[in-house]
Amino acid sequence: MGRSRVRTEHGVTVVGIKRPGEDFTYATADTVVEKGDTIVDTGKTGAVESFTELP
Repeated sequence: MGRSRVRTEHGVTVVGIKRPGEDFTYATADTVVEKGDTIVDTGKTGAVESFTELP
């Protein structure tokens, strides 16, 4: 299994997505993030902080 682009470029793993008005959903290889989604991620503190500050 290959590494995801987010993990390779930013050093974090997307764990799940929370869409407005919907329940939390665990992320899979097929997950598509849409505008307005809240991304739940994990990784080393510095990497997570940097990822959260991306535009």
